[in-house]
Amino acid sequence: MIQISENLARFDKNNQKLKVAIIRSLYHENLTQSMEESCRKYLVSSGVNKSNITTFEVPGSWEIPLVVKKIADTKKFNGVIAFGIIIKGETYHFELIANACARALMDLGLKFNIPIIFEVLATYTLKQAKKRSTGKHNKGVEAAKALLETLKTLSKI
Repeated sequence: MIQISENLARFDKNNQKLKVAIIRSLYHENLTQSMEESCRKYLVSSGVNKSNITTFEVPGSWEIPLVVKKIADTKKFNGVIAFGIIIKGETYHFELIANACARALMDLGLKFNIPIIFEVLATYTLKQAKKRSTGKHNKGVEAAKALLETLKTLSKI
């Protein structure tokens, strides 16, 4: 069970109307699901309505950018959070997927002028992935914080 500290998440009534898209890879599903759950809890405790958070699932990290593009095309969401896990194997495939996904998401954020929070973890071991996707180091909370802080900053511009 993931618990959000009262000190960390501050309810902000301005967050009530935000619409957030979460894209989650089904590869290493237990880990990406853990990140999504902690992210959702943080968003809700910060004032985002549960009904304004929509999750889209994809087979793996490679498919994340295409779905993000389609989401950005709709102009229905204030921000996007991407969760995936890529673990280094014996081939160059790890680098290809991780680099292409990161670059594509950065390009989409700039093209569509929408914050896309990148939590596609590229790790060398399953142990590293577990450490970053569960427990107190869960990147889901970091993703939620990053999105809310970025949207707050953008609203001032």
